[in-house]
Amino acid sequence: MLHTPIEQFLFVDIETVGISSDYKNFSKDYPELKESFDNYLDWFLKRFPEDFQLSKEEIFVNRAALVPEFCKIICVSFAFLDKEGTIRKQTFFNSDEGQLLRDVNNLLNRTAKLNFVICGHNIKNFDIPVLAKRMIVNGILPSKMLPSYDTKPWEVKAFDTKEYWQYGMFGALSSLDLMCKSLGIESSKNSEVTGNKVHNSFWIDNKYDEIQEYCEKDVEVLINIVQKLKKLS
Repeated sequence: MLHTPIEQFLFVDIETVGISSDYKNFSKDYPELKESFDNYLDWFLKRFPEDFQLSKEEIFVNRAALVPEFCKIICVSFAFLDKEGTIRKQTFFNSDEGQLLRDVNNLLNRTAKLNFVICGHNIKNFDIPVLAKRMIVNGILPSKMLPSYDTKPWEVKAFDTKEYWQYGMFGALSSLDLMCKSLGIESSKNSEVTGNKVHNSFWIDNKYDEIQEYCEKDVEVLINIVQKLKKLS
């Protein structure tokens, strides 16, 4: 996959927040989902043992954005390189998740016809399934650009930089920030708004421009990583 011309890479990053601003509103707005969230508290604590001392209200604010059923997508950034090497970006930001995902799906449907390879960090385990699930929740048929449960391995048009960096080592340290620092690439994680702050930045501080900027920085970092890796191939 790394041997694919870089002009055929569609770089993508998404930003998610909890589906409600806090647990109280979550309980009011989505009572049935709230019951499911409570039933999965043990799962959250097993996955994030550092949250053991936190209340379920705090766990919701800290972790709901990581689970497709309890989150919503607020920002999606795309980028690609044209034949002259210029970065072309398009970002969708919308508090109306349904409209945002319809716009995103339209772009994916167009690029699917152009033989693009979708590229992201942890994209196979997060961005792709979250995009697909949230589309289905919003009554949208996900684009064929997104690999699904029945996509054959050799048909998957996705390059995951986390998967590459793990190099087959299960449980290897492989955060985007660590990968950047190891490769001498400026990280996007030194911004004022980073992944663990997006929920409050959106719901409380209304830092919409900063969230969009952070999302766009992530796709720029992905381009720098792939360019560096391709020099080795």
